[in-house]
Formats: sequence, structure tokens, C-alpha cells
Amino acid sequence: MELEAEISKTRALIASCGPRGVVVAEKTFTQSFLIAPDGTPADWEVREFSALSPARLEQLCLVESDVLMIGTGVTQCFPDAGLTQILAKHGRSVEFMNSRTACSTFNVLALDDRQVMAAIILPL
Repeated sequence: MELEAEISKTRALIASCGPRGVVVAEKTFTQSFLIAPDGTPADWEVREFSALSPARLEQLCLVESDVLMIGTGVTQCFPDAGLTQILAKHGRSVEFMNSRTACSTFNVLALDDRQVMAAIILPL
């Protein structure tokens, strides 16, 4: 599914997502990845939502961003008490949504010049 309806001159967008992976900045990700607020994509070691530990969430909370978004995989998942405590400690709110929705939402927010940090768990 092609996602990029517009082109950003200042940051990488998610160009497409599907069963073969997600394309960001001409790189295809077949496993979980992060997109920093400056648009830089990187591999992420979290392979399923249950592996999102408080320490890993804390790392994401430390990245300065307007929006922190977590794509939870095929289905939408919600944080347990341990993760919620980390969010409260940092005064952060996080949008938890399925990964396909997170990919399209990332582009909308990035094109609106929002500083978005996205953590996307694959597969979609």
C-alpha cells in the first residue's frame, strides 16, 4: 500500500507498507524499526508488544518529540501498569495503535511539521 501522497523536503516519510515490509527513506524494513523526529529510521529490537519493557519505553520517552507513537503490530495493544508508570514519570502521553495505522499517522503528522517519534513493531 503506497502511503506517500506528498513529498517532504525536510524529512523521510513512510513510502509504503505491506506484507513485504515498510519502506522508509528508500530502505525496506522487514522487522521492527524506529523513526526519530528528524526522520532518521533505525532498526528496533522489539519484535512483539509484550517485549516492550519499561526500560525500552523509558528510552523512547527520553527522545524529545511532540508526539510519541507506538505501532503495536497487527492488532492494537495497550500498556500495562508498568509501562503506564514510566509514561507518568516522564509526563508523556503515547499513542498506541496498530502498526499499519501508525505508519499512515506518522506521515500525516510529519507533513504537518510535527516532531514525531515512531516505534513500529512488524509485521503489520
